[in-house]
Amino acid sequence: AIEQKKLFIVDYHDILLPYVNKVRELSGTTLYGSRALFFHNKLGTLEPVAIELTRPPSSTKPQWKQVFSPGVDATNVWLWRLAKAHFLAHDSGYHQLVSH
Repeated sequence: AIEQKKLFIVDYHDILLPYVNKVRELSGTTLYGSRALFFHNKLGTLEPVAIELTRPPSSTKPQWKQVFSPGVDATNVWLWRLAKAHFLAHDSGYHQLVSH
């Protein structure tokens, strides 16, 4: 897939990192940086295959990061949906606040 140039990445991690730290200073809140990997499939569409959510360390909490992929059991299906929701929120925010 790499040699055929069918993998694409969208990376909001570095763009969001300064805001992640500011949000985490507020009591009871958190925010994640995100990256998503897409595969250009035979139908000509980009299909998400992995999403990484990252939260840097703070003075009270350790670093946390996890990669999510489409699941086969109920728990992992829901985790995948939640990871996609986080990524889509970042994508929409970037589009509305930066692209316009």
